[in-house]
Amino acid sequence: MRRLLRILRVVLFAGFLGALGAAGYVSWLLLRDLPSLETLEDLRFTATSTFFTRDGIPIADLASVEDGRAIARQLVRLSEVSPAAVVAVVVSEDQRFFRHYGIDFIRLVGGLYYSLRGDLQGGSTITTQVVKNTLLRDLALERRGISGLERKLKEFPLAIQIERRYSKEEILEMYLNVVPWGGNAQGIWAAAQAYFGKEPSELNLAEGAYLAVLIPAPNTRYLDYASTRRRMKVLLDNMVSEGWVSQAEADAAWRYKLVPKGWEVAYDENGNLKTARLADPSVRIVPERNVRLAPYFVYEVQRYLKEKIGAEKLRDQGGLRIITTLDLKMQTAAEKAVVGRRLPDQAQLALVGLEPNSGEVLAMVGARPGTEGEFNRATQAWRSPGSAIKPFTYGVALEAGWTQATTVRDSPVEYPTPRGVWRPKNFDGRYLDRPVSIRYALDRSLNLPAIRTAEAIGVQRLGDKLRAAGFRLTGNMAVLANSIGGGAEITPMGLAAAYASFVNGGYRVEPQLVLRVEDSNGRIIFQPEPKKVLLWTPQVAYQIWDMLKGYVYDVPPGFRSSLASEARIPGRIVGGKTGTSDDAIDLWFAGATRGLVATLWIGRDDHKPQRMGGVEPSSSMVNPPIWRDFVEQALRGRPAGDFPQPSGLVQATFDLLTGNISSSGVAALFPAHQVQRLEAPRSQPAVLDTPPQPTYIARPGPAVASSRVYLTIAVDRLTNCLASPQTPTERVAWLQVPDGRLGEYQCN
Repeated sequence: MRRLLRILRVVLFAGFLGALGAAGYVSWLLLRDLPSLETLEDLRFTATSTFFTRDGIPIADLASVEDGRAIARQLVRLSEVSPAAVVAVVVSEDQRFFRHYGIDFIRLVGGLYYSLRGDLQGGSTITTQVVKNTLLRDLALERRGISGLERKLKEFPLAIQIERRYSKEEILEMYLNVVPWGGNAQGIWAAAQAYFGKEPSELNLAEGAYLAVLIPAPNTRYLDYASTRRRMKVLLDNMVSEGWVSQAEADAAWRYKLVPKGWEVAYDENGNLKTARLADPSVRIVPERNVRLAPYFVYEVQRYLKEKIGAEKLRDQGGLRIITTLDLKMQTAAEKAVVGRRLPDQAQLALVGLEPNSGEVLAMVGARPGTEGEFNRATQAWRSPGSAIKPFTYGVALEAGWTQATTVRDSPVEYPTPRGVWRPKNFDGRYLDRPVSIRYALDRSLNLPAIRTAEAIGVQRLGDKLRAAGFRLTGNMAVLANSIGGGAEITPMGLAAAYASFVNGGYRVEPQLVLRVEDSNGRIIFQPEPKKVLLWTPQVAYQIWDMLKGYVYDVPPGFRSSLASEARIPGRIVGGKTGTSDDAIDLWFAGATRGLVATLWIGRDDHKPQRMGGVEPSSSMVNPPIWRDFVEQALRGRPAGDFPQPSGLVQATFDLLTGNISSSGVAALFPAHQVQRLEAPRSQPAVLDTPPQPTYIARPGPAVASSRVYLTIAVDRLTNCLASPQTPTERVAWLQVPDGRLGEYQCN
């Protein structure tokens, strides 16, 4: 018997040693690949990206994507969380957090005891939960079999390492940013937004206690407010007994009429719960994209950044600060200007305002107020510009040596086409059957003179200019109809970018939506370079601008006002052009004043003719008042005055209709070398059947500028080298080139 007992002890001892060895081996296998804390240093938590105006005002949030679903998280500093909420979380989750070294053995035993009684309480500390939600996150997501054991074994040594490397405050800050709070809320910023619509710094003690008791099982406890309320009472009592808050503070928190999002709750005067009904649990879900202001602008910025930096950085990484070009005052003015306006039946609209030198988009309305969907008519609707294209037609003529006083016939014309004879007409169906100055032709938006001008200067030359300006030509083919808007399309934002060339020295600017993108550490990860395309010399551009001012202020003989008199703004100098396509399908006004170029488009999404009260509307009646209201309010309090005039232009007066010199005529700008010819006596108006040798820029180089520094240079068109003082004026072309390309024009 004694021998049998001895054998049994040996067997048991051997079994114990074997089990111990096996356990040690398994532990070694599981612990041999502990992640380095360097990983934690480099870890970039996915977080909500925020869009800001140029002045730093948040206008939208974009949730990041984690494990295939949108996650709301914004990283915050410990100092950005109310102390009441911090204390509530610590007492609820880890009372001895500031007294242990990452592992709380008392809490381990207590957690097991309460879990067996049916009250879910883990034995984890705040430190081990940081490990679980960061370094061991993949294992935590598996939640089964050996993975759970492996995670638990790895948590302890990693927690000790974290305690050695970081302060308690740093560990607590990590925890508050990574702990899941139910729904799609990750971290205390998202929790404060999801349950109370507040910033973490605004949470009071009652709200902090509520969030704290949610942590172990947030989705379940959110649905049972009565039980969660009882847990809050226990937590508040613990905070008093531990000395974190006074009894008076706890009592005040208990009496606070707490109402989490989605709940309808009533209390008695002592803070006791009377009724609680869950009305809408979905309201606590932080939306994937929360747009506060300027929705169509935000949609466009999001599309733009997906292309420029990629969806991964924008959505999967998140945590970005996107500083946009939006001016909140101007955006407010734009939205106010389009509200309650009388428009054609079923009409839509788009309004864009941008800074003409930089191309920065300052305001954008992509649809009529109340429209659903994300289709942005300001950037995605390619429409016929109608007569808004005519400044480019006459601009090419000025480039070819014409002046504002050059005359062209306003008379019927016919052109054979494969589909029959094309007989273009003026808008009102009438014509003068005589030569008129091109300034008069633009003032009255006459079609026949514009077509004859295009024929005289060359339709291919006009087509090249329109493509460079951003217009899209049907079949990429230049035709005479392009001169009055036929066979051409452009977006409202594109037209604003093209019109900027008339007031910024000759450049079509690429619209800019973003100033910079910063990561969560404030590092700039994307900053777009301004890009411009040279369309005109400064002198030609300013002559077009002079004609656009005439369209607003000139009163041609026989008329009581201009076609754009409603665009005038007291105290400001305004220029612009309306546009009405066939059957009033598209109505436009594009114009500028100091500090802003803006376009307004009105039309139907189905491209059908528009009617107002059964009558075909005119852009001159519909668009300018809306445009004026926007621009006047957007620029209120900002400098007025005109755009600076380049050298080489002088003012002279001529008869608007005939083009003859007249002291009582309109004042207009002309190239200095052409004024003498203009003032020479002539017995009859000059009609240019064959335009003079052009002085236009032979190539719009560089097509796209990538440098911020530009130099204005004079080039001899004959040699393509820098012009000398002896170079004849008619051979000089003015270019603006990046400073790095100056050497290309320095010839021996």
